[in-house]
Formats: sequence, C-alpha cells, structure tokens
Amino acid sequence: MSRMLLAAMITPVALAALIPGMARSAYGPTKPPPTASTAAPNGEAWAWTQLVNGKNHSTEIRFATTEKPTGNCPTVQYTDQAGKSQSTAMTKASDPFITGGGLQQFPTTLCTLPVPDGASGALIDPKTTNAATVHPGTKQLPLPTWPVSGRPRRLAVIGDAGCDVPSPVSGSQANQDCQKSWPFQTLATHAAARSHPDLVVHVGDYVYREQPQAADDATPGCDTQGQAADWECLVKDVLRPAEALLAQAPIIFARGNHEVCEPQKVGRGAEWYRYFAPDPRKANECFSLPQKEAEPDQINAGSLHFILFDSSLAKDGDQPDKAQAREYAKWFDQANDLAGNHKNHDYFLISHKPLWMVKRASSTDVGWTNQTLAEAVRQTSNHSLAPNIHLTLSGHVHIYQMLDFANSTRAPQLTVGSSGTTLDHAPDDAKVHGKTIDGQTVDNSISFDTFGYALLRDVKDKWRLTFHDSSGQQLSKTCTLQTGKTHHFTC
Repeated sequence: MSRMLLAAMITPVALAALIPGMARSAYGPTKPPPTASTAAPNGEAWAWTQLVNGKNHSTEIRFATTEKPTGNCPTVQYTDQAGKSQSTAMTKASDPFITGGGLQQFPTTLCTLPVPDGASGALIDPKTTNAATVHPGTKQLPLPTWPVSGRPRRLAVIGDAGCDVPSPVSGSQANQDCQKSWPFQTLATHAAARSHPDLVVHVGDYVYREQPQAADDATPGCDTQGQAADWECLVKDVLRPAEALLAQAPIIFARGNHEVCEPQKVGRGAEWYRYFAPDPRKANECFSLPQKEAEPDQINAGSLHFILFDSSLAKDGDQPDKAQAREYAKWFDQANDLAGNHKNHDYFLISHKPLWMVKRASSTDVGWTNQTLAEAVRQTSNHSLAPNIHLTLSGHVHIYQMLDFANSTRAPQLTVGSSGTTLDHAPDDAKVHGKTIDGQTVDNSISFDTFGYALLRDVKDKWRLTFHDSSGQQLSKTCTLQTGKTHHFTC
C-alpha cells in the first residue's frame, strides 16, 4: 500500500487519536503538552485548587510561577468521572507585571485549568514545568471529594491570618512577632492534619505587613514598604504558611478590607484580583476597574452554595451610612436572587465584614457591627436575607464568635477573624445574651479571643459547628445548626 493511499484512508478522528493534543473534550481542545525548557530549573511555583463560578465548572487549579523563561504553563494529569486519564495543558491567565519604575510587583506567570466535576487524582506533570521548587512538593492537588450531587462534609473556616506589622519601627510593640507569636502556619498544619477538611473558606484579609521592612522575619522581596503589596509578601503571609491546608482541600477566597484597590500600589486588591478572585485579572488591573466592589458571586460546592458578598468597603461605625446602605441593598437583592436558584439547598453568605457581630458588651449595652450592612439588608425587597441563606461567614474583627437570635429567621452570624493576626478582646458572652441587636434578641453568643479556626461538619444533613485552637484542639461546645421555621444553633 502506498504512503499516499494510507494517508487518504486516515480519517480526521483516527488522526486525532494518533497525534497528541488533537483530542477534544467538553472543556475545549486539549493543547499539546508544553515542551520542557532547556534552561536550568529556576524559580518557585505555588499551586492550589480553588472553587469558582465557572460557566461549565466549579473547580479550578491555579499555578503561579516565577520560573524563566516566563509564559510557560504546565500540564495537569487527572482522572475524569468516567475513569479515563486526562492530560491537559493549563492556560496562561497573566504574564509577570513590572511597574513603571522597573520593579517586579508580580514576577509570576499565572496559569489556570478548569477541572470537570467528579474528577480525581490531579497531578502537575513535573516534566512540563521549569520551576526548581513546586508547592505542594508532591505536585498533587486536592479535588472535591464529595459526590457531584452531594456536598462537603467537613468545612474549615479561617480569616484575618497575616502577621500584623503596622509600625515602621523594628521592635515596636505595635508589631506582631512574626517568628514567635504568629501561629498561622501551625494552625494551618494542625487544621489539615487533625480536622481533615474537604473544603476551606478564607473570609478575607490576607496580608497584614503594612511595613514589611519592620517585620522580624523580613526577607528579600518583602522587606521594604514599597513591597507591601507585592508577590513575595503574599507568599510570606498566605501561601507559605497555608501550604498544608492548600494541599489538603480546595479553597474559597473572599475579599476583605485589606484587599481594597486604594491607595494605589499599597492597597492589596491587586493581589486578590490577580491571584484569588473567581475571575483573575491581569497586571494590577484592580486600579482601573469601573467600580470599587465586586458584585455578588455564587460558588457551588455540589448542593451547598456560597455567595461571595464584597463588603470590603462597608463603613464601620455606630450609625449606618444611609447612602452606602442603599448601594449595598441592591447587591443584597442580587444575593437573594442567587439564593432563589436552589430554594431547597443551603446557602452560606460570605461577607468579610459581619452583618451582626458584638464587639463589646456591658451589663446595659452592646456595641455591634456592621450597622451599614444591617441597614442595607433592611432596605432589600424582602427586608431580610433569603430564607435559605442559613448562615453568614465573616471575619474582620479579630476574635471568634457565633451569634444567633431567639425565635428568628435571621441567619446566625459566624465570625472567624482570629487565624493569625493580632487578636482583639472578646466580649463577655453573659452580657451579650438577651441584648437587642438590630431589633432582635440575642440567644446564643459564644466568643473566644484565641487563635483558631471554625469547623462545620455535615452529620446526617445537619451542620455541627466547633471552634478549634491553633493546635487543632476543640475549645467550644458542639452546636448544631437548625434551619426549620427558625434559624439558630442548639448547643
């Protein structure tokens, strides 16, 4: 048989099977595997799995690398729901960003890969990256372990975890001792090893190094004030200490007030939008967005749904900002509309700033936050959150607190702002119980000014809540979320 006749007999389908990279999946054409660089291994790469609101997927692998030459994205191998092995090249989301002065604020190539629901066994192909070091070291990435029609069984909640360095003076009492008194890495390691979450939620505020040159663990790339919003400070405050958790489970990243877009070059919104936002941006586009806040976004974890609500700019104060509340009311209406997508499913609202949280209490009065957000909820079409928004997850105030209301359909407020940064003082719960917050009477108030994280476990379709310290030890009593005619915890 002649070569010309053989070529004519090969169909396009057969050709696709013979030539790597020509097969097509539901996620578009599979790209040819990247060719390994001839340069010596260099740079460092960080990979994690994030839940997002994709058009056809809810899980995304992200890979940020400082390797050179830049622009390379590795291949990820995984097993799909049908049990077939897949090998797909990641897609470049952004190139390194260099500021006008030639400084490399973000010296990374960021790559992303949507992963179909039901996939397992994700592995970065080591032959397709030139990074000298890849985190996690196994190059294995966690994918959702819950069934496609199910939901996570163990949910860890962390927040406000960075090392607090507000003073430019080294050794200042205002600065946290990042080597001895900053527990985030210990907390993350024990949370992964002892609580075994299958999903992590970070409620926001990642980098606290306002004056990184004054930190007692300052290193090149995060040792001048001008680098406070740069890649190396993000690695130092988030990726490196959280490595064990990022290797354990997928994560949801919310935006906090430390991730605002102002002042320019210092506000860390550029970091969040570039690496952690559901839809990552290029360069430092945070500073050119048409509006300052991101609109509500629904993140699905099977039959459990989260609404990311951007409260990063909500004003704190003892009185609501009425004008700002009117703007937020529109977004709470959007959040309620999102909850209407699955009226019989649980929805958790993630708002960095709490809606109803007590900061201080006396025998006669309480100080609570956030009055602007609470006013906005009252101004919605329903004058409340949707009935299937069963819990609000927040941070911002640097304590742990669970607060619910007597005979109420209001979602209980869970605040976890105590995962690493300098702690605030918790109120006396006995003085909080029975007080009126935004027109309703407090039933349960459980507060700790202790470093730690919250754990929500699904036990027979009921969410059981506990608070754990940085060693993983349970400190609080176990409380069960009730979502019938009223929304409350039984403890």
